[in-house]
Parts: sequence; structure tokens; C-alpha cells
Amino acid sequence: MNKLLIILFTLIIFPLNASAIEKDFLVDEFLADRNFDKPETYTDYDFSDTERIPIYLRVVTDISTKDGSAQEGQIVNLKALKNVYHNDKLIVKRGEPVAAEIKLIVESGMNGIPYYIYLDDFKFQNLKSSRILASYQKSGCNRTYWVLPLKWALTPLPPTGSLTNFIKGGHAKISTNDTITVYYYPNWK
Repeated sequence: MNKLLIILFTLIIFPLNASAIEKDFLVDEFLADRNFDKPETYTDYDFSDTERIPIYLRVVTDISTKDGSAQEGQIVNLKALKNVYHNDKLIVKRGEPVAAEIKLIVESGMNGIPYYIYLDDFKFQNLKSSRILASYQKSGCNRTYWVLPLKWALTPLPPTGSLTNFIKGGHAKISTNDTITVYYYPNWK
């Protein structure tokens, strides 16, 4: 029995290794007579520089998926909560208006999956957007943690376990009490 397994194993593995040695003629044909430039490398930039300055923001008005005040592509107005300094220079003043865009709204789903709101593309008056690293997300009430155990508990009773599929997650809301943190990297280009 062992000899039979060894022979089968050898017959399967040996052709696989032999085919790996062959050249791929389609790739050679496609790449023939083509020159590719090397990508530009940034040798003067220090990628290990991780100095960052947090900027704390709040929305001016509440945004919610429940009342329809949140739409994809909508511009959201925010304001800075504190003065932000870099090298003793004021870069963001307290109360300064900031704009952001609602990039994505994920609707709630079956089994308690909640709504999500994603804010991105923050615009400051005096800061380069290439030096800002920010993305903010807020989710609604995640009911999955109690819906799935309930579903499995009710599964022995034929239709009742499947009825929990229709329980949806909660609505997402960004309120004026939520603090949104955005990071400014002063040494980025």
C-alpha cells in the first residue's frame, strides 16, 4: 500500500515540477521589443519621518442616515476645537472652518449589520491636503452580536431562526459631540 502511494505521489508531483521549468511563450511574446522605464525613486525624502500633529474637529450640525441628512458626495462643515501649533507657529486656529466630504454610506443589512458613514478629503484653509492623513468612520448600532446567537438558538424551530434575518442594524449618526481626529504631517512633501 505504501509503495502505491509513493508511486502516485511521484506521478503527480513530478509533472508539476517539470511544467514549472517551461517558459511562458505568451509572456515572452507580449514583452518582446518593449522597453520599460524604471519608476521614479524619491531619494531625498525620509520615509521614516513619522512626526504628526493631531487636529481635533467637530461637525457643525448633526449628520444622520436616519433622517436623510447624509448623502454621498455631500460636503460637511466642521470646526477646529483647539489651536494647533507647529514650531511655535499657529497652523490651525480654534473655530477655523474645515470642509470634508462624505465619501461613502454603507446601508444597513440583514442580521443586524449597521449603517456606516465615511468622511474623507478634509480641506483646511492654510494646510496642504497632501500633508493631511485623515479618514473618519462612524457606524450605527451593531445588532449582530445578539441576532446571530438568537438565530442559532431558534434554528431547531423550523421557520423562526430564519426570521431573524430580517433584523437590520442601527442608523449611523455623527453628532456635534463626536470628536474627529485628523493628523497633519508637517514634513511630508
